[in-house]
Amino acid sequence: MNDCLLLPLRQTAAGARSVVGWEASWLPLGEGEAEGLPAGGGLGWKPVAVPEQQAATSGRSAIWYRSRFPRPDHNGRVVLRLGGAFLATHVWLNGRLLGSHYGYFAAFGFDVTSHLRPDNLLVICCESPIETDLTRKRHVMGIFNDGDSRPYPDSAWFSLPEPYRWEVPVGLWRPVELEYVGPVIIDWLHLQPRLVAGDSGRLEVEVRLRNLDGRQMDGELLLELVRPEGPALRLRRQVRLAGGAEITTSLGLNVAGARRWSPWRFGEPSLYQAQVSVSVQGRPSAEVRESFGFRDIRVHAAQDGWDVRINGQPAFIRGANYTPSLRLDQLDADLFRADLELAREANLDALRVHAHVLPDEFYRLADEAGILVIADFPLTLAYAYHATAEEARFFETVVRDQVPEMVRQLRNRCSIFFWVAHDDPPWIAASASLADVHAVRQNYTIDQEIKASIDQLDPERTALAASGELDQHSWLGWKAGSWSGFGDALPAFLTEFGAQAAPTLDSPVWRQLSTRWPLRGDDPQWLYAGFHLPCWAERGAGLPTDFPDLASFVAAGQEYQAGLLAYAIDQARKRKFEPCWAAFPYQLCDSFPGIGFGLVDAARVPKAALAAVREAFAPVRVIIDPVGFTPLQPWGFGYRSERPVGLRLIIVNDDPSLRGSAELRWFVVRERSLETRGNSWFRDAVRRKSFSGSVSVGLPSAVEPALQATNLTLPLAAGNYRLETELRAAGRAPVQSSLAVQVRAELPEPRRRPQLPSYLLERIVVHDSLRPDLEGVRFTLRNLTRPAVLAGLDDLRLDGRPLVQPRLSLETDSGRVPLPRTLDLPFGRDLTVLVELDFPLEPGDHDLELDLNLPGVASGRARVSGRIRPDEALSGGWK
Repeated sequence: MNDCLLLPLRQTAAGARSVVGWEASWLPLGEGEAEGLPAGGGLGWKPVAVPEQQAATSGRSAIWYRSRFPRPDHNGRVVLRLGGAFLATHVWLNGRLLGSHYGYFAAFGFDVTSHLRPDNLLVICCESPIETDLTRKRHVMGIFNDGDSRPYPDSAWFSLPEPYRWEVPVGLWRPVELEYVGPVIIDWLHLQPRLVAGDSGRLEVEVRLRNLDGRQMDGELLLELVRPEGPALRLRRQVRLAGGAEITTSLGLNVAGARRWSPWRFGEPSLYQAQVSVSVQGRPSAEVRESFGFRDIRVHAAQDGWDVRINGQPAFIRGANYTPSLRLDQLDADLFRADLELAREANLDALRVHAHVLPDEFYRLADEAGILVIADFPLTLAYAYHATAEEARFFETVVRDQVPEMVRQLRNRCSIFFWVAHDDPPWIAASASLADVHAVRQNYTIDQEIKASIDQLDPERTALAASGELDQHSWLGWKAGSWSGFGDALPAFLTEFGAQAAPTLDSPVWRQLSTRWPLRGDDPQWLYAGFHLPCWAERGAGLPTDFPDLASFVAAGQEYQAGLLAYAIDQARKRKFEPCWAAFPYQLCDSFPGIGFGLVDAARVPKAALAAVREAFAPVRVIIDPVGFTPLQPWGFGYRSERPVGLRLIIVNDDPSLRGSAELRWFVVRERSLETRGNSWFRDAVRRKSFSGSVSVGLPSAVEPALQATNLTLPLAAGNYRLETELRAAGRAPVQSSLAVQVRAELPEPRRRPQLPSYLLERIVVHDSLRPDLEGVRFTLRNLTRPAVLAGLDDLRLDGRPLVQPRLSLETDSGRVPLPRTLDLPFGRDLTVLVELDFPLEPGDHDLELDLNLPGVASGRARVSGRIRPDEALSGGWK
């Protein structure tokens, strides 16, 4: 697939220069070739900036570039380097095809020395095909062509009108340069530092050299190790390369008094630099520099649980998912530094680059900041389902080509925590909602192959075949179930959870979003901006139509997101090591200007969740764990006044410098009483005086599980209360926590299931398909979303009349069968459901209302309509 040089490292021996003065034209590859664009011909060329990410849409997914440059004044070899091009790239110089490359994240190029003229024409075509059958997709773009981290999320099911279009990146998003080198270059450099006895280090180095010349070359390889604790160490070796040959050479150095690289919370992120140069006939030919660190990090991941060791000690990892922007051309070192500092200020140890590979600068800066990084290969959800044999082969081939590119680009980074082959693949148990795509274990074989390839290329680190198999993605309170379910969950390594929230009112993001009010929940601009209408309606803060103004909607959504994240983190940390080893909210920042999952929005303006997560991840925390409560909707802890309020106070400690004894104080503050008559105020005041106390505790160490300090049972009168705690240890500032609870004689009723929005309903049910049947009525399901599972069909009401335990049947080729508890809904196939009735229907118009639950797709109320003619009603065989 790739017939080019792979260039993960810059060759700095003789410098480089950028190619400038670009023009562009949009035309499919085949049409462009037919019109002579590789030779600079054709019409419609217009000036264009490079680097700059473009947008591919249906019918406009290939862009051509051309630029002219003079022959460089360099008497060695000239390598054309493309720092980043999306996605399939073809390159011509002076009308001659140099070759092609597939993939968006890796640098590549060509030796153009023999093709140069006094004046040169460079032509590049980049293609990014548009795929709308997402389970069948075959192009490896990760988050860019599927999932919920992009504009026009897949949950909108291609329902939006113009001007909202499904698009993916395309084009030259990194500079195009001419690198000046000698005859021998360095393809890649593999650094393998390890700690041996005591503080001694050993650095093993593998270097791949390539001779660009057709003649044999004799030269010298120099390894220079720059270290903070002493003078540089040097090692030289003579090399010989046949014309056009490649060789791999190994070197090794002992490093006395090696300093460890540690994540920032566990020590100093000490770095070394290896400089490798090759000279031919005494003249510099190529030189590369790589930083690295001596680290002691072990990750064990298995069905029986996880174990994470940093510097030999068990460690609970506090992290977040990270997708800084979908505009690759806008990612730079300043943004990465600011985001890494934001992560540290939020008490995070690690970031997961979710189904994506970022530019190399991010990982280098993560090394410097001491932030661990979970590195995903850019695969998410399903690929090549029902694809042709040719399409399936293409997908597997490009995956096999790109895995080594990713690993060789990143494996020297000491911040890499572990690798992930595929995010949420269809074959894991958690993807059962994908129905047939899950049942056939789609992508299982290639995912195991990816894992094996990574294991071979980087045997020192753990690689997972899937994220969502041994680690957990829990969308309680958003896509499924109540947020209170985190109290019963037992995750081993929680890598996804969260909820959306709108940007803060004063954020510049609102300049790109509609602020008119009232606003419909299915407003196309909001749906395009990522608004997950069904999740907001059923489990989140509610729809825009539920609020009097934008300010109250924003406040409620941010309160819900902050509360859910804090509660989930508390529940994970209270199970520290037993069995939970990590918690990663989704995500640190919104990846585009919209309504997203970030703790901060795309403009980096904080939401309420940032402070909540910072507090929940504090090194020392008193977790107030409510017991026996009723979850209020959308958010809150409710208790009935005839029962006492139960609370556990739990201490978790990640600070290795904190140990010994401490005093834990607690007291109850009544924020508002609901009793206002007679002696009720006096009784409540008397009760309140006794609701405080303290207990002496021995603090758990940083390498021990959380400790339950005390258990509280409080007979509170009706009202709103806040429990305040304060942990006091000698020489430390007090650690404070609080939790609000509501006590009521009668708790609010759960809100009714929301109506499915029309754009979603019409992709699941034929809305006018209600028809009479000899035994009742029937209607048609037609799934136009993705392969899915019907997991619930409940609370049926015909013309407002509840149907008590109606018998439901499914029409099949072999006759009618009882409706199964779960029913696969293939894409585009009509399925007829029969509802048996024990009463006849009158002629006229009728409506059937019901609750539908398609996990991962839709959940809510649906209405099916139809008209019954007089002759149909009379012919029915009613019971």
